[in-house]
Amino acid sequence: MKLLRFYVEVGGEEFDADRFALAADEQELDGAVSRIIDNSKTLKRWGADAQVMVNLAGAEAPANHGGSRQWCTGLVEYAAEAQAGANLPAWLAEEAQLLDFIAQVKSRLPDVASFCVGEYFILLRLIYATSGAGLHYSETLMRSLAEINAGLTIDHA
Repeated sequence: MKLLRFYVEVGGEEFDADRFALAADEQELDGAVSRIIDNSKTLKRWGADAQVMVNLAGAEAPANHGGSRQWCTGLVEYAAEAQAGANLPAWLAEEAQLLDFIAQVKSRLPDVASFCVGEYFILLRLIYATSGAGLHYSETLMRSLAEINAGLTIDHA
């Protein structure tokens, strides 16, 4: 498994990242605005073959702006040693921490659709130490993400 860290990222078409950041802050949800180097994301909707292309705000911005903007929660370091004391299997300890994090985000996340025009994305980004890790997740985790209309993406350090 070797989950290292995780966070949620939010963006969309003509996404007002600054106003969203203020709204999140008012809900006591910590995060920061960052830039997206690529000016689009291709998302596949669950249960459908159609791909959704999200053209992000700032695509026509001058090069010195550095790309479109998105909002991200703070990076959470996975506390494997803290979970080890619970005598849980590694996957269950990992999932318990992810579910707790999603629950905190869900209760405070502003309505993303109110801060963009058209399509938007919410992604839980997991960062693992090795490739091939993090390929199986429970229905509970997937349902929890679906409740905030979020997807899942995995990177390897």
